[in-house]
Order: sequence, then C-alpha cells, then structure tokens
Amino acid sequence: MKKSTKKLLALAVAAVTMMSTVACGGKGGDSNGGVTNTNEPAATGNVTAGGKLTIGVWGGNDQETAALEKMVSAFEEKTGAEVETKVYTDFNTQIQADFIAGTAPDAFYIDGSMFPFYSTLGVMEPLDPEEMGVSNYYSNLVEAFTAEDGTIYCIPKDVSTLATYYNIDLLDSVGVSPDDIPAALEDYKAFLTDLQAKLDEKYGAGQIAAMTYNQDLSRNIYVLESGGNSIIDEGGNSQMSSDGVVKNLEFMVDLVQAGCWKTPKDLGLGWNGEAFGSGKAAIMEEGNWVYTTLKNDYDVNFGVKEMPTYGGTQYSMAFTVGWGISAVSEQKDLAKEWIKYATGTEGMETWCSGAGCLPSREDVATSMDVESDPVWKVHSDMTEIALPWQKGTTINIVNSNYQNFCPAAFSGEETAKAAMEKTDKQANSEIANAQ
Repeated sequence: MKKSTKKLLALAVAAVTMMSTVACGGKGGDSNGGVTNTNEPAATGNVTAGGKLTIGVWGGNDQETAALEKMVSAFEEKTGAEVETKVYTDFNTQIQADFIAGTAPDAFYIDGSMFPFYSTLGVMEPLDPEEMGVSNYYSNLVEAFTAEDGTIYCIPKDVSTLATYYNIDLLDSVGVSPDDIPAALEDYKAFLTDLQAKLDEKYGAGQIAAMTYNQDLSRNIYVLESGGNSIIDEGGNSQMSSDGVVKNLEFMVDLVQAGCWKTPKDLGLGWNGEAFGSGKAAIMEEGNWVYTTLKNDYDVNFGVKEMPTYGGTQYSMAFTVGWGISAVSEQKDLAKEWIKYATGTEGMETWCSGAGCLPSREDVATSMDVESDPVWKVHSDMTEIALPWQKGTTINIVNSNYQNFCPAAFSGEETAKAAMEKTDKQANSEIANAQ
C-alpha cells in the first residue's frame, strides 16, 4: 500500500474512532450495545448474554468452513449471542475499506505478515495480556502480534510450520536412507549432488529432482538473515545487496548451480506438494498444509523430519494468523469472549482438528495428542524455534522485487550481488514513491 493511502486510512480511521466515541459517550450503556447482564453461561467468563457479534474471515476450504461453523454454533449456545460471519474475498483491500467506513467486523483475522502494517493504524483494540491469557501461547507467536511499543493487539489462533519431507520409496530405490539426509544445510550440496546423480542414472537425466525449493522470501529469509544479517534496514528500506545477505544467497545459488535444487516450475509443475506427490521430487521443505493433500490426492510413501540447521542454528518458518478486535466495535466485551473461546482449549481444538492447523498453545497440542502422529509431531516440534513470517511494513514490496530479480542469480545470468542491487534499487524506489 502506498504511504499516502496508508495516511488516508489512518486519518479516516481516526475520524471514525472519534465519532464513535462521541456517539457512544454519555449513554450509560456497556460495550455490548446496552444488553443487560443475566446469569446465562458465558464462553470463558463474565459476559453479557445475547448480543450480536460480527466476525471477519477470509474464505477457506470445506474443512475450514465446517470447523468455523462448529465453533460459532458452540459459542452461540454457550453465550446466547448471535454470530454473523463476514467472508472476504479480497481480505486486505476490503477490510481496509471497512475500517475507513467504520463498518469493520467486531473481531477479525489478521495475518502475521500484515500485522506490522495494521498495528500502526489505530484500527485494533489493545488487549490485556493477563485477561487474554497470553502466557498460554508460544511466545514467538505472541511476539508476532505485539506492536513495537509492547501492545498486544491479536491472539494467535493457529500456526503452520515448515518441515523436511522425503519420499521413502524413491530414496530406497537408489540405495539412500532417510538417515542419510544431513542435519546441517551446509552438508546438503554433497548429499544432494550424489542423490541427483543416482536418480538420473536410474530414472533418466532431469526426470526427478533431488529436492525442490522456492524463490520466495517467506522460504528463504531464515537463510538470508543467518549470522545476524537483515534484509531490511531500520527505516524499512531493502538491503538485500548487503554483504552478509549476498553471501547467504550465494550459498543457495551454489546448490541450484550444482543441479540438485529445482523449483516446481523447473519441473513443469505448480508447487512443491504437486512435485513431491507425483514422484518428481525426492525431498521438499513444506508446511503441514501439504499433509492432507499428500494423503488424499497422491499415492506416495513419505516421511517427515525436522528442518536442517544453517550457521549452527536450527530454523523453521511459522505462518500464523491472529484474532483482533475493531477499535470502534460496540461489542468489545463479547468480541473478547469470542477470542477467548476461539483461541481457548475447546475452540482451538475444534478449529485445528477440523481445519488441519497446528495449535498455537502447547496445552492444546497435548490435548489433541499431536505426538501420536509422526508428521504432526515434527511440525509441532518446529513451532517454538520457528521464525514467524513477518518483517516490517515494506516486506511485500521487497519480496516482490526479490522474486523478480533473484531468478537471474539462481540461473547464473547475473551475480548474486548484481541481482540484489537491482532488487534494492527497484524496491527502494517503490518504497520512496509510496511516501
């Protein structure tokens, strides 16, 4: 978003907030629209019975829709409230329009990657850490929804992490054991080069990739920033061409140039899950969302292990979404009770079990017995060490330009330094023009 648009949104939201405060002041009513308290049971504590709550979400698959509907029904039964679900088809564009108009839902999704942007606009209600029980959640996920001043605005509802998937039958067919997969990314080149040679010999050159990878910062950032580097400076400008970042990029380029790392597109396919599921890749790094796809859509014998270390540190990526509350909602108490339920033990188990997500709190992971499933166990074990996909308010601009210019580095058409200098130049021009 251009900063001029951001300023307009911020000003419009501020005006709406002020008008809402004036309109609501002096009524003597509570934040639930003046509904009188009764002894009806609440979701997690004292809350006005009845009332109408609107929640804003983006569309999901059938399993996610069913899980949300089940949560809503249970909450309505517990509280006597009526919950209306607003499903956005273009979430960030549409909810920003609702913020400006003062018509945003009472509670809504906020993606972790977008939180830094929304946290600066004054559109979300601050949440009390003790009241919301934030100590129950993985600390790195809570930090993903904590503003620079320490204010918490969202509670993480779930998380997905990356793990290493391997095709047991493909490895076995060329005499390679899953135990041979290195624990350190630095050792991947020798291993994958040998694996690629064996696959080429058995199945034909280029028919099966030893491993797939993605040219996207949401997958590459943990390598690029290893060693204390940062792809973005304190002012939000791209510094992809800094020496440390380039050095880490050159490591990845070396893997590609060795012929043992390929994108799904190199194989004529759409994404890692398709390449791996169809037997065109022996190893991939992917999120737990691929698990159901592999089980339902493909006949592949696979195993999962934790992500490798790089630079002596083990990493994974965490993709998390939180529930926030509109700053101008007239149902803030009820919205808080919704979040307490949706991210509490009962609601979160309903959601994660149905939608195929990982819990954002350890006690729910225990109650769901994720340890009993070897795939879920690995992904869950990655949660605490995972780096949330989030990097300031300009990451989308930097990422789009990285995706535009990094292919030249991976293909060898340009040096990593030259490609990243182009990334910085274009990204920083766009960032400056947005001011």
